[in-house]
Amino acid sequence: MTVNPAGAVATVSPSLPNGPQPRRRMGSPDIHPTPQELVLRLATDPAAVGLARRATIGALRGWGVPDTTADDIVLMVDELVTNAIEHATGPVWLRLRLRRGCCVICKVGDGCHEAPRLRHSDPDAENGRGLFLVSALADAFGARITTTGKVIWFRRRVRDGRVPAPRTTSPTDY
Repeated sequence: MTVNPAGAVATVSPSLPNGPQPRRRMGSPDIHPTPQELVLRLATDPAAVGLARRATIGALRGWGVPDTTADDIVLMVDELVTNAIEHATGPVWLRLRLRRGCCVICKVGDGCHEAPRLRHSDPDAENGRGLFLVSALADAFGARITTTGKVIWFRRRVRDGRVPAPRTTSPTDY
């Protein structure tokens, strides 16, 4: 898998080299929405995937992302968070950011130091297609190993000049 440097665009403070650091492994996730960024610290529990989906939907609605594009982004978030919770170790986090009002950058981090691999699955298999979906729906995606685990990211354009700018109020309906 190749990483497109243009997609790895995030401002991360030096104290948080790999994104938001969870306070604990299990328990209630922390949700930190801002007008153009959503940060979730997720429990390593399958129920956290639903929370990630709902929070993503709320953020995308608040940013004015068209429904069809939002559906694709929610699917990609679902796949990456599910993979992180199912296959990885350590804490899991999600950062979703609207960049320059026209593209969404998503990062999912976990404590595993092994990079994910695209794999071919049997047509009758019930799983194994998540990264193929992300690669098909994203404008760019990749992964990087960090000192505390890995970060998987994707970038998706959400609007051009014909779509109105996002609302200025932060989403509260998740």
